[in-house]
Amino acid sequence: MNTIRSVVYPIFIISLILSGFWYIGSALTGLLIIIAVIISGSSTFARHTWKNHALTWLMLIYLAWLFIVTFSSDIPNPSMLTLAVLAGLPVIYITASNSPHLSSTWAPLRMMLFLGAIGLALWGLWQVIAKIGYGFPVGPLVDRNAFAALMNLLWFPATYLFLTNTNSRSKAAIYGAGLFIINMALFATASRGGIVTWLLLLPVLLWAGWGYTKAKWWVAAIPLIAFGAYIASMNLGSDTNIANRSFALSQDASTGARLLMWQSALHMLWAHPFTGTGWGTFTGIYPAFRSPLENTTAGVFAHNDYLQLGTEGGAITPILLLLILLGILWQLRRSVKLSITAAGLESTALLLGVLAIFIHAGLNFIFYFAFMNIIAGLYLARAAQLTETPRIITLPSLAQISKPVKRIMAGFIILLAATPFVLHLIAQACLTGSQPGLKVLQVVKPNINAYDIAKLITAIHPQEGIAQEVMLQITEAGLANSDGISMTGGNFQLELLNETLARFDQVRAQTANNPNIGVREVKILVANQSILPTGVAYAKAHSIITANLKADPYHANSYIALARLQVAEGHRADAINTLQQATHHILTRRDHQLLNVETLRQLAAPKIIPELDAIEKKLHAVRSDSETGKPLILAPHFSEDIDAQLQAIANGLNVIPK
Repeated sequence: MNTIRSVVYPIFIISLILSGFWYIGSALTGLLIIIAVIISGSSTFARHTWKNHALTWLMLIYLAWLFIVTFSSDIPNPSMLTLAVLAGLPVIYITASNSPHLSSTWAPLRMMLFLGAIGLALWGLWQVIAKIGYGFPVGPLVDRNAFAALMNLLWFPATYLFLTNTNSRSKAAIYGAGLFIINMALFATASRGGIVTWLLLLPVLLWAGWGYTKAKWWVAAIPLIAFGAYIASMNLGSDTNIANRSFALSQDASTGARLLMWQSALHMLWAHPFTGTGWGTFTGIYPAFRSPLENTTAGVFAHNDYLQLGTEGGAITPILLLLILLGILWQLRRSVKLSITAAGLESTALLLGVLAIFIHAGLNFIFYFAFMNIIAGLYLARAAQLTETPRIITLPSLAQISKPVKRIMAGFIILLAATPFVLHLIAQACLTGSQPGLKVLQVVKPNINAYDIAKLITAIHPQEGIAQEVMLQITEAGLANSDGISMTGGNFQLELLNETLARFDQVRAQTANNPNIGVREVKILVANQSILPTGVAYAKAHSIITANLKADPYHANSYIALARLQVAEGHRADAINTLQQATHHILTRRDHQLLNVETLRQLAAPKIIPELDAIEKKLHAVRSDSETGKPLILAPHFSEDIDAQLQAIANGLNVIPK
């Protein structure tokens, strides 16, 4: 049995970490975290003892707060999925530090992490050499700063393997080569935050290593390996390296954008100081607070996790994280003193890896990657096992509760926690992409379709976003094809319209009034205004657009929807004026071009210009990397060519596009 556990436990931990890289599918991570809690909880109650380490109570409080914010959120679906991302840190620390399997399987687990670090680094370096994506090392990610943080997280513990294997030159050479590759990938990112963080913590590592080994040469070799890696990274063919990046922050565009975002985030925190807006809601709430001068980011992350987690979870969240950070520093101080031993040195290396991401999180989005939290929790748990003597707490016996009752209670709790994640995974498998899950189900039940799956999921969990989107699309299509269908004792089209509008209202309320959903509802109202009493459709459409622009004052499609609504009401001149005024409230070049397309369309009416439809389709296909999870690589001169086409159409109409 112990042999099986020694194999299964590392595989489970690695699987949990790998699930965190698929951050759009955080439901899988959530389910695996629940399994980790079940395994640890059953083992703990079987022993009737609890190991209370230095950070245990802080982690428990942090975990409790994550749940409080989740269940108090007005936008539950993203909050629940983001909970699965954030919970990795406290849950893995609490469960792993109480698990005897971590210490007994740490050696193979540590080696898996080391080999994984080399694999990720080589992946990133290949991306630079082959000029894939943006030409920076990002591995399976999109952001090079996050990749740099991951390299730091994995590099510091890897130095322990190097320093503790110097008695064998062949092993030292292998581990030294691994450090070289990881360092090379880190420097190739040209991430100022990642590299400065590494430089800041390097002296602590060298000091600890100096105290551990009598062969000081091996400690001196670490910065030499890093320097060689830096030189090698400069010759990879990347267009940018750290030497070329400006550290004059007052004149740096990205720093200016961050400062503006941080100011807006502080305003958001002030507006929602207690439980915040809900986990994962920053991207929906930020536009209402966004400075018009901040027009260079997608607005998905604040580039400061402490501020963003404060906006989403209230002021107590960054306070808890800073208290955990202080706890890590206190542990680091003690571990450095113990670094004359292998346990003390390894604890120091692990804590430095975690400290690196805590520092880097002040400049980028780090904690919003599940694997960062999971690895950090694992490192902290192992560091606690290496250098702490925990306080043993005896747990009350549950023998007086019968097994059936315990199973029912445990089953109910597990069902409550797991259901949203299970349904999200089912929705992803059956309702997205090539729908592999639906194809499997159709083997057993040929008549089942996407509507059946979506209807069942929304009946159980109305907040499930994927299923609700499918229901919206189906009701939209049904409404569009309902003309001429009659029913006995009622108006079929009116009932279907009311059902569709009710579903749109529900989804808007669950998605922070997503302006894109609002625009779709306005289109339905305008197209079907004759079915409703006179003026009702237009009045509701105006209220939706007003709510849209309150939630996102920079939303181009909402201004376009407003203009089309005004045209439907017979006010074409007002529509053209709306579009022209909207150009002063739009942030991106793409959105300016969309407004120009609509302006030219209205100026040309009743003449139809097919080229405008083609241009609009191209522009709507342009989606940021934060939306798609892939680099946004446009064709050369894409925007310039669009401008030229619009200018040619304007010349034909004898007007000047704004």
